[in-house]
Amino acid sequence: MKATVVFLLHLAFISLAAACPNVPSMSVEEACRAATGTPLMYGLCKDALCDVAFATSGVDLYALVAAKRAIASYGDTARAISDRLSGAGGAASGSLVGDEKDAYDVCAGTYSLGTGTMEQVADALIGCRFGDDLGKLYKDGIAQMETCRDKLLTLTSSPLYDMILGDRNKAILAYFLGRLLGVQ
Repeated sequence: MKATVVFLLHLAFISLAAACPNVPSMSVEEACRAATGTPLMYGLCKDALCDVAFATSGVDLYALVAAKRAIASYGDTARAISDRLSGAGGAASGSLVGDEKDAYDVCAGTYSLGTGTMEQVADALIGCRFGDDLGKLYKDGIAQMETCRDKLLTLTSSPLYDMILGDRNKAILAYFLGRLLGVQ
């Protein structure tokens, strides 16, 4: 509950910050339809933007909300990865060995990089900087999530795979909404 209140207060701040000139305005529905091409991504978009309570808004706000939601989700997953590596949450300490430990070590690193990258995306959106570097940042962030996902695919199963796949999809959604700003 506290996290939701904090996020909603943060969202109110974001709505004031995301007011870039010459940005198209549309409804959440229109933005999600324009940005996505599959029912899965459309649903993810509608869920990500469900707290945006304006009839229409600049697509910079939607892109920023998606980036901030991705960052929040990355934090949850990074904690789960850390718990897995440390043996917290019921696993015996040091129980990860070999390929499994290597995979989670890679993921810990990619999540650190991915969080930093998505924070740079959010900063660029707040600063109305939609140039070529923003497209590269989005793509780098997606690649970081895919590195972790690909590493976990080498394991027979991972209890965190669904979370990591969800984070990758959130990174892609953020990029799709960024493309509505002309980001390539």
